[in-house]
Amino acid sequence: MRIILFLLLLLPGLLQAQDNLEESLKNQLNNAKTDSARVKIICDLSNFYFLTNAKKGREQALMAEKLATKINFLAGKAQALNLVGYSHMMDGEYDQAMKYYYEALELGEQTGEMTVIAQSYLNLGVIHRKLNDPARAIQRYQNSLQYAIKANDTLVISRVYNNLGNVYEDKGLYKKALELFKKAAKLQEKTNDKRMWGISLHNIGNVYTHLPQPEKGLPYLFKAISINNEIHNEISKITNFASIATLYELMGENEEALKYAEMSYDIAVKTGASKWIASTAKLLHKLYATRKDYEQAYKYLALYQEHTEKLKPESQKKIAAEVTLKYQMHKKDLENKTLKAEKDKQDIVFRHQQMKMVFGLGLLIIMLVLLVVLYTNRQHLKYTNLKLQEANVRMQIQNKEIKRQKEEISSQTLILKSQNAQLEKDNVFKNKIFSIISHDLRSPFVSMSAFINLMQVRNLVSAETKPIFDLFGRDIDIITNMINNLLAWSKAQLTGDKLKMELTDLYFLAEENVDLTVARAQEKNIRVINEVPDDTIILTDKERLNIVIRNLLANAIKFTPHGGQVRLHVKEQPQIIILTVSDNGLGIPDKFLPKLFSDQRFTTLGTSKERGTGLGLMLCKELMNSLQGQIEVESQEGKGSSFSLILPKLALKTTPETKERNESCPVAG
Repeated sequence: MRIILFLLLLLPGLLQAQDNLEESLKNQLNNAKTDSARVKIICDLSNFYFLTNAKKGREQALMAEKLATKINFLAGKAQALNLVGYSHMMDGEYDQAMKYYYEALELGEQTGEMTVIAQSYLNLGVIHRKLNDPARAIQRYQNSLQYAIKANDTLVISRVYNNLGNVYEDKGLYKKALELFKKAAKLQEKTNDKRMWGISLHNIGNVYTHLPQPEKGLPYLFKAISINNEIHNEISKITNFASIATLYELMGENEEALKYAEMSYDIAVKTGASKWIASTAKLLHKLYATRKDYEQAYKYLALYQEHTEKLKPESQKKIAAEVTLKYQMHKKDLENKTLKAEKDKQDIVFRHQQMKMVFGLGLLIIMLVLLVVLYTNRQHLKYTNLKLQEANVRMQIQNKEIKRQKEEISSQTLILKSQNAQLEKDNVFKNKIFSIISHDLRSPFVSMSAFINLMQVRNLVSAETKPIFDLFGRDIDIITNMINNLLAWSKAQLTGDKLKMELTDLYFLAEENVDLTVARAQEKNIRVINEVPDDTIILTDKERLNIVIRNLLANAIKFTPHGGQVRLHVKEQPQIIILTVSDNGLGIPDKFLPKLFSDQRFTTLGTSKERGTGLGLMLCKELMNSLQGQIEVESQEGKGSSFSLILPKLALKTTPETKERNESCPVAG
């Protein structure tokens, strides 16, 4: 109700704006300096009147067509014919509309006006759709789109999308239709084509009559009414109000539905067009029948039948088919005439060639005489030419040899570059190895050497040697872990190391590594929990992934305090599997996070003063890269760390055999 009041308040201003636009077009017509300019302005007036008065719109279109014919302005005549056809289509006279559209199409093809051809094909598609011929409608829309793209006519392109949406709506493909309507509306809003924008918004709202939640269509329809008020398009408001009435009926608000249906009918009666009166009368008949007001229902049913009879759709469809056939036969006749003209042209060319042959024969006799004179000179030139050819062949052979030598030199250069790059890589690798050995392996051995010297000098008692042997044990563990990581890292660095990809049960892989680290965890009373699902299968290099998981578990135990907890768990996504090792230990300071996976090795003491090598995470990073995976870390100092391995996923269903195997290995912890 508020929207209706708002529209009523705007009505005087809209009528004033309408009068101003009409007056402006008439002034332009009076001041036009050429007849061709007058044709275009009269077409604009016709378009303007079609918004409110179809009869006046047709009168202006016929006037423009008559003037364009008089001055032989073919492009303007085609535009006027399209407008005359549009006026017949608005009245439901589809056979007459098709006749004018085909005339416009012929003129467009004669003049090569891409926009005229595109608009004519679009209009013909609309007619075929209204005559329930979707196949031809789609064909005409595709023709229109082809020419509109060539002409870069965004307006026609958007209208093709809109009308294709109508065809899909007729077929019951409502979501596809909605997608095309929205695509058209976006283009029309961008180009400020308010008339077609209003139609596309109407189509979006109307398609919700076939979809769940019909109330979603109301905002689009009210927006369409607002635009149509702005451009004074009374005709389009007939369908706007009718669709709003249908949506309210679907929502169960019959009073609102009846109100908007009557508003639609009132505008239809003002146009006098049987097409609109019939459609709105049919809607009112349905609504009054629902209310059991059979007197009113009968009244509107009679009106519907009366105006439907005037339209005679079957007769129009037959006439339209005849018009289409006539156009196609006319086009074929033009093609035959063109072929005949081409044949006549070829006959003329043939006769001309015959004359040239006679003249050429005379010249040939003269040339024979000259040939006798030139024969001796030709023999000499032939001999000279043979010598030049021989020299050219020798030069080509030499050039090929030079080219071969250049290619060989280029190939050798590439091999040398490759060898130099490999030598440089090997040299860097060697330096890393020596650096690790000199800085990390030497320190534990120096401590052990000092202890042996001490034992040789002094006789130590058991109480004195036990702490030292404990330190020995830790140093040996460090050396062992470092050597294992160093060997694995070296193997990954050396050329020729190939991946051994195999189907791997991620649960068992995690369980194996939990068993290897459980002794160290028990020393610190740390609980290691394997939460990996027992049906997780991946394709990977099992040995490399083993090294990564083992290093992450060792680090988690190292930096987790007594009584803490370490968890292995999995998160699955469509294309990847994320295996995470998390702990509630010391966490990593923010300043160390950027260095974790780089060559800037560093090490910190664990919660029980355990020492590390700083090599493990660098090795993990390189191994994960070789597996086409990633490693990421999240940590908060004092609360713990989570290291996540992101692996490509292999989705397999669990078989009875894998299920039986999984049940035989319970989760640790």
